[in-house]
Amino acid sequence: MINILLSVRRPFSGFIMDGQKTWELRKNKPCIPHGEHVTLWLYESGKDGEWAVIGKCRMVSYVALRHMPFGDALDLLIREACVTEEHIRAYLPCYAWGIQDPVKLPSLVLLSSIGLTRPPQSWQYITDEQAAILERRASE
Repeated sequence: MINILLSVRRPFSGFIMDGQKTWELRKNKPCIPHGEHVTLWLYESGKDGEWAVIGKCRMVSYVALRHMPFGDALDLLIREACVTEEHIRAYLPCYAWGIQDPVKLPSLVLLSSIGLTRPPQSWQYITDEQAAILERRASE
């Protein structure tokens, strides 16, 4: 199992937690061995964010976006990434991470609870021990 701490700003963190946002755009991708499961732990960051881990979801795929999609593919990406066409155009090239099964934590978890002093700029791997702490908090 691979665990990743993903920094996400509002309102996108809320869109992920309510299942509306099923594609997350990132400039790079993690190294994932074939068949490996990936849990994304959402750290809510930025303006008006809670500044804590708020939930988790599964990363189920990723797609390299080197060129601007068009037609139905563009419409789908706009709707399921909760972004505008202009945002996509300005962010290319990038990767669209497919995400599913969001679970909101019953209470916010500060980064200090897992031994971190600052959030990742975009994302970072976390250890099995750090993930175990978050899993315990998720099941409380």
